[in-house]
Amino acid sequence: MKTLIIWCLVSQAIILAGNSAEKGDVDFSILIKNEMYNFKKPSVFYHCRSSKKDLGWHKSQPSSEFRWSFEVPQFGNGVMVHNCEFRSRLGTANIEIETLSTTAILCDGQTCKYAIRRNGIYFIGYELYYPFGGIVELSRPVEKLIEPWTPWSPHQLRDLNRSKQNHS
Repeated sequence: MKTLIIWCLVSQAIILAGNSAEKGDVDFSILIKNEMYNFKKPSVFYHCRSSKKDLGWHKSQPSSEFRWSFEVPQFGNGVMVHNCEFRSRLGTANIEIETLSTTAILCDGQTCKYAIRRNGIYFIGYELYYPFGGIVELSRPVEKLIEPWTPWSPHQLRDLNRSKQNHS
């Protein structure tokens, strides 16, 4: 009898928790900051897009930030993918940013931060690690290089010079 009462109370708690869960999407934003300080020609051009929106090309100077918002389905049911292409004096970099509702753990809330630096594009947030061999999962802050600059090829440089001459 006691077991039956406990089981009924647990069942009611589960049902109430399920009914009170909010329905809808989770708001997120991505922030990209140019950190190419003390560098000759620090401008960076980038273009980001998802299946739902093309954000166009942006020119970025040191300390400038670009942020955009979007929604992701709750409880990891869906993913929002943004593909970003970067161009600088140092070369090119392409990244794919996948965002799930559970990404908030790694982004310290609903804003995922990325930095443009001399050696590439960095993710600034948290990473999960297992200090006790997989028993306990913890997080620690990171600034992680996710994509280094790929130097311009001679063919790309030749094409850029031609396009500059044609626009002059």
